[in-house]
Amino acid sequence: MQGVMNVIRQAELANSKAADASLRVGSEQQQSQFASDLLAAIRSVNASQMQSAETKTNFEASGDVSVTDVLIDSQRASVAFEATLQIRNKVLKAYQDVMSMPV
Repeated sequence: MQGVMNVIRQAELANSKAADASLRVGSEQQQSQFASDLLAAIRSVNASQMQSAETKTNFEASGDVSVTDVLIDSQRASVAFEATLQIRNKVLKAYQDVMSMPV
């Protein structure tokens, strides 16, 4: 969970930097839109993880929640996090490839 919060903070920082840059140059609005879309996706993954934790806590505390719901929420959060991690890895690899190109 702490890792997701760090990613959210970094994305918010990138979004604010992109917003500042878009104020300077009008053509950079697409970058700002990308940053805000990325931030929304990361927040969605975080919400999925929080829902999973809440379902697990409710199951442990009261037993009103079925085991099936706990497992489904847990798997949904896990798949969302893994997909986000893979996307991050692909973006970093692309960035590294671009930076290693000769000018």
